[in-house]
Amino acid sequence: MNFVVSTINTVNGPPRETLYEPLRYRRVLDEASVRRVDKRGIVRDLAALPDQLIRGLAIGGGLGPVAVGRRVTVVGMGGSAIAGEVLASWLAAERGLPLAVVKDSSLPPWIDEGDLIAAVSYSGNTLETLAAARAAVVRGCDLVGLSSGGTLRDLCRGRGYPFGALPTGLMPRAAFGTLFGALAGLYDANVRGEVHQAADIVRELGKPLGPPVAMAKNPAKKLAVKLRGRTPILYATPTYAPVARRWQTEMNEMAKVLAWASVLPEADHNELVGWDGDAAAKRFAPVFLRDPAEAEDHARMMDVTRDLLKRRTRVEEVHAKGPSLLSRMLSTVHLGDFTSVYLAVLRKVDPTPVAVIEKLKGRLAKA
Repeated sequence: MNFVVSTINTVNGPPRETLYEPLRYRRVLDEASVRRVDKRGIVRDLAALPDQLIRGLAIGGGLGPVAVGRRVTVVGMGGSAIAGEVLASWLAAERGLPLAVVKDSSLPPWIDEGDLIAAVSYSGNTLETLAAARAAVVRGCDLVGLSSGGTLRDLCRGRGYPFGALPTGLMPRAAFGTLFGALAGLYDANVRGEVHQAADIVRELGKPLGPPVAMAKNPAKKLAVKLRGRTPILYATPTYAPVARRWQTEMNEMAKVLAWASVLPEADHNELVGWDGDAAAKRFAPVFLRDPAEAEDHARMMDVTRDLLKRRTRVEEVHAKGPSLLSRMLSTVHLGDFTSVYLAVLRKVDPTPVAVIEKLKGRLAKA
């Protein structure tokens, strides 16, 4: 059982060898080279996703099942919010449970007294999340906090709200598994059990993705080479939309490249025209995230859209593996994380620093 990553050739025939030469990059992506570029070793934190999921379940489960039978909203930003978005998509698809995610400093007017607000900030000091958490307190909502410390911890403990302490020492984007597990742990034993089973599948599927595995057997390294020098555009159906968004943000932050995530069928009503008429289309790399259990209409739409795009550029397809929807979604996140690091290595940029975001936060704090 492993990922299938395929290149869909253009009508002009197979990709020119100058565009995709995997043998040329074997040494660039060997374990020693990855270590030299990834100075902090963030790839090790990403590789720990299965263990993080289990650890997060224990943290969230220790707060009880507080999200059962309630209207729940996650408030968070960036790497903290995406865990809630992936969980929300899976809960809606498989469990029929609504989970809203708010990525703003204010709460929408429909949130009311008695609603449960899960405030998630890995650092505990995200300005927007703190503002939303304080607004929840004013409205009389129930609040639960998840962070590694900071002001969010002080707010929850000072007012007697449940608080889950996350492990310290990670970059927020490398704590996805812990954040996802902690949020899932707020639900009942059935939800927690499925996440636990999915963690085992992710661990197995992740074995060929690590730096020690040579390119010939490493789907993430192969895909990174295919994306090198191109702008990735991730395509997914609504269920996989937050997975595509995770791929985008990891490529933004790890590889320091522009990337976008688009959702079908909506993109077929506008973005498709751009592909057909833009002379620069070959610069972009559409990556379709596919699931074997796609609805028939979604599968047909993805196939037709792929075939139209391959007339303009090379198209990549990622076919998820795993026995359950959750295992396939999380293992696809795992593949995207590794791919973004290898893309950073190919570009010779350290995947950890995000100096421009720190600059933004500094200016906002002064304002």
